[in-house]
Amino acid sequence: MLKMRIFGLISYCWLVAAALASPVASGQSTLDYKVVPILQPMKDTAPTPEILLGTLDGKKISLKDFRGKVVLLNFWASWCAPCREEMPAMEKLYQEFKDKNFTVLAIAVKDSKQDTLNFAKEFKLTYPIALDPDAKIGQEYGAWGLPVTYLIGPKGEGLARGWGPADWYGTAARRLIRDLIDGKR
Repeated sequence: MLKMRIFGLISYCWLVAAALASPVASGQSTLDYKVVPILQPMKDTAPTPEILLGTLDGKKISLKDFRGKVVLLNFWASWCAPCREEMPAMEKLYQEFKDKNFTVLAIAVKDSKQDTLNFAKEFKLTYPIALDPDAKIGQEYGAWGLPVTYLIGPKGEGLARGWGPADWYGTAARRLIRDLIDGKR
């Protein structure tokens, strides 16, 4: 368990360094995604890879299920310390905007169903949680370290992505989500 946490922290640090070194996208967006420091706008807003995963209650969930909504797609694991820090703020964000064409979709990467369920109960998470036990979807999205977050537009287009934890219920993050829901890009 300790080795996994150390590996996760090292991977996270490497990804943050790589993200900071990468070029920022061209100025096609009118929104400043950097108000949430981890976010970088996507260079093009191509459709995101499809997701079809099982949920904690045994149902299947797809990214297409959320068309028409802004989606905060978060890759995480129960053993990931930074994930534990940001999940309560994501729950508050979800509660504030869930009735306004917004959702959080959390994908538990390389986690057992029971560990994920225990985590969701401990933090009283109510947003949709999908299971990616072999990390196939996580790899497709480039979630090499955790947490990794994508903001996805109502047509399934990738808007921004970020590596590492964020204050998702901070004033700037809430304003960004509100602007996205209002159709500002």
